[in-house]
Amino acid sequence: MLLLAIDSATPVAGVAILNEEKVLYEEFCNYRKTHSETLLPMIDRALKVCACSLHDIDVIGITAGPGSFTGLRIGMAAVKGLSLATGKPIVAVSTLDMLAANVLPCEDILAVPLLDARKNEVYSAVYTFRYGTMQKVVEEKAWGIEELALKIREKKESLFKKYVVILGDGYYPYAAYWQEVLEESLLLPPEHLMYPRSAAMGKIALAKAERGDFADVFTLTPVYLRLSEAEYRLGRGEL
Repeated sequence: MLLLAIDSATPVAGVAILNEEKVLYEEFCNYRKTHSETLLPMIDRALKVCACSLHDIDVIGITAGPGSFTGLRIGMAAVKGLSLATGKPIVAVSTLDMLAANVLPCEDILAVPLLDARKNEVYSAVYTFRYGTMQKVVEEKAWGIEELALKIREKKESLFKKYVVILGDGYYPYAAYWQEVLEESLLLPPEHLMYPRSAAMGKIALAKAERGDFADVFTLTPVYLRLSEAEYRLGRGEL
């Protein structure tokens, strides 16, 4: 099964082509340009380097959120257009699941991906590993960092974990806080694994595709986890 993985949920843009055996191509960009500028050229390069066309692709994977409202819409629109044009099925993957998949499976740790949600919040969930399989033990939510710290401490103690691996762009604005709260139990992955990787998302998408867990191209929508600023202000009668 040949899968095209497309990620634009955060400031990172990523495209990968892979099958069950190996990653054939991966491109990663985290430098200034917008996804509307980078995403389609990246897809085109991936296909050309792998000497294939969209008709050779069996499945298209997309990060469905949470993340940047604009980035999610750009990626979702691109994938829906490709799917409708070619008839290829779509698999949707959580951005947080994708980030947590960068962590080496180890039963001594909790994996906590953080996406910067601004307003002193992060999008996050908490994961553990059992027999090499990733399990989500705290569901996705827009968290205040102090509330999340309490939840991490609770899970760390109840599940008898020694370390907490934090990754994602939501770490950096609050780095001093996490270092103080978690102390010696805090672990950070190497820099190249701190950010979303489309190849990691592709492996999750392949597993979902094998189970027949496809998204409906007509009803698939981004997972935002909270209202946009415009929706929030509208609800308060400010618009």
